[in-house]
Amino acid sequence: MASCSYVVQAEKKESLSSIATAEVLATDNNQNKVSLEQNQSVKLARSLGEVSSTGSLVKNFPDDIGWVDIKRDYGAKGDGITDDTPAIRKALAEANASYNEPTLIYFPEGTYLVSDTLEWSSKGQSCCVSFQGQGKDRTIIKLKDSSPGFDSVEQAKAVIRTRAGNVAFRHYIRDLTVNTGIGNSGAIGIDYIANNRGAIEDVNIESGDGAGITGLSMIREWPGPSLVKNVSIDGFKRGIRTFHSVYSVTLENITLRNQTFAGIQNTSNALAIRNLQSNNSVPAIKNRGSGLVIVLDGNFQGGSPKVSAIDNTAQVYARNIQAQGYRSAIKHWDETLPALSYDEYISAPVASLFESPAHSLNLPIEETPAFHDNNLDNWASVRDYPSIQAAMNSGKSTIYFPTGNYSLEEKISIPATVRKIIGFESKLGVPKDKQAILKIEEDSPHPLILEGFLVNERITIDHASPRTLAIEHSKLQSSIHNAPNSGKLFLEDVQNILQLEHPQNVWARQLNSETLKEPQTKVINNGGNFWILGLKTEGKGSVMETNNGGKTELLGTLVYPVREFAPTEKKQAAFVNNESSQSLIYKLQVSGKNRNYPIQIKETRQGKTKFLHSKELSEKIITLFAGYQAE
Repeated sequence: MASCSYVVQAEKKESLSSIATAEVLATDNNQNKVSLEQNQSVKLARSLGEVSSTGSLVKNFPDDIGWVDIKRDYGAKGDGITDDTPAIRKALAEANASYNEPTLIYFPEGTYLVSDTLEWSSKGQSCCVSFQGQGKDRTIIKLKDSSPGFDSVEQAKAVIRTRAGNVAFRHYIRDLTVNTGIGNSGAIGIDYIANNRGAIEDVNIESGDGAGITGLSMIREWPGPSLVKNVSIDGFKRGIRTFHSVYSVTLENITLRNQTFAGIQNTSNALAIRNLQSNNSVPAIKNRGSGLVIVLDGNFQGGSPKVSAIDNTAQVYARNIQAQGYRSAIKHWDETLPALSYDEYISAPVASLFESPAHSLNLPIEETPAFHDNNLDNWASVRDYPSIQAAMNSGKSTIYFPTGNYSLEEKISIPATVRKIIGFESKLGVPKDKQAILKIEEDSPHPLILEGFLVNERITIDHASPRTLAIEHSKLQSSIHNAPNSGKLFLEDVQNILQLEHPQNVWARQLNSETLKEPQTKVINNGGNFWILGLKTEGKGSVMETNNGGKTELLGTLVYPVREFAPTEKKQAAFVNNESSQSLIYKLQVSGKNRNYPIQIKETRQGKTKFLHSKELSEKIITLFAGYQAE
């Protein structure tokens, strides 16, 4: 099949990611010998807290979080000798986790030897299970060598297997290593599904002898939306495998080594990837079916003169990628493209309504702030104070809400001394007919991180300060209000609707803005800069509206209208651009008649309005839409 592509080989601009790497290099005495991956790990660890001798982050937590301690509560040994399978399975069997009562299982430092699959419950509406380690080189779940049932490549078997979709809500695996041992040729490291929100974060997946089927498998129905971040996979036939047209996965800071078929094999899913490091002789990415792969900042080393780093028979958007040792960086269908690096590659023609540059906005990228205080004297539990406000005023850096339900006071003011407010899948509510505000009004050079909550719709987060705010791993049924002087906003693995009233710089990773309520615009950018890596929507109403000279860059992934559109609802475009700038990459999933936006894009420039209608699309993938004027 002949390729249809658009390639940009513009003059390189220094990216923020390269600047960040340079900052880390400058702090290392032997800077020329430190790999990119090591630099990123060291930077992350230094920003978060205590670091082990191998450079891996070690995380300490208070004893009263409200989670299950696998050693204390179920007698697991973690000594690398005892088979801990029965203890861990018992903890999973007794979890009875549900959306309102999640289960968090803590694995303190140790090597937990297992001989069979650790299967998460799939009973009824069960969901919401987390595995939390103490550090990815401190907590190791290791499959026994030559374990029965793990030797068949025809019947692959996982060490960890989460429940299937599409109610696999809030599944988290953090800060640990999964090792599939030796002599387990049919092993999968983690067979993972999460829906709406969920993450695998700061995790290593290793094969003891390089064998195994897949490090991270996401091929059951239905993967995503979810986040995979700071994950390293060594060995296996495939490092990561994804399948199915719904939903989508966002990946960031991924390292793949020593695969024998492909680093990432994607069939029909929508993947948004940033910072992919691959050292392989096989393709770093194989993309098939109706797949959409977006990859920013890819470094593909090792290689083979027989293959290309990206082997694509679907749609690919690639930016700032480099290949070494390969025949080329990209093979698109039967055409091997000659270059080993691209500033920007687009596998289909760029769409526009007005005259626009034929490339993305390429907005500056900043990293999501991170902070973890390992000095537990600096943690304050809200249960130890007469009120939540009293805990906030304690002077402690970290205010935590042990797993449970909390009723907020009318207004909670967050002082500059607080650097992190963390819940452990905790719910924040207010009495009926009441309203509450979480207000950030004091400035601070340190970002404020809000993590791990379900927030009631009657609670407003008021970002009324120049202070940077990061919201992570949370569902906000409420709104976020900003002010003319609001600082930077970071969203990571967040489920909410975001209608900003004032200009603001926003970076979002794995944003799920679905709504099944009355049609409403899910995201509004009023004059700010809004960068999104991985957006999933569900329900009717415009996906995003950019107004007042704002700039919006959407890098994937899935627009899923789901419901039938009434005649009046068909007038709402999926994306609206009012005298502003946007570049869009996304996949459209339509199931049934009248379940799609008749208008994909509505753009107004200098008073004139044009439309991109769904009937004009040759396929349901927008590999790149450019809607802005050259500066």
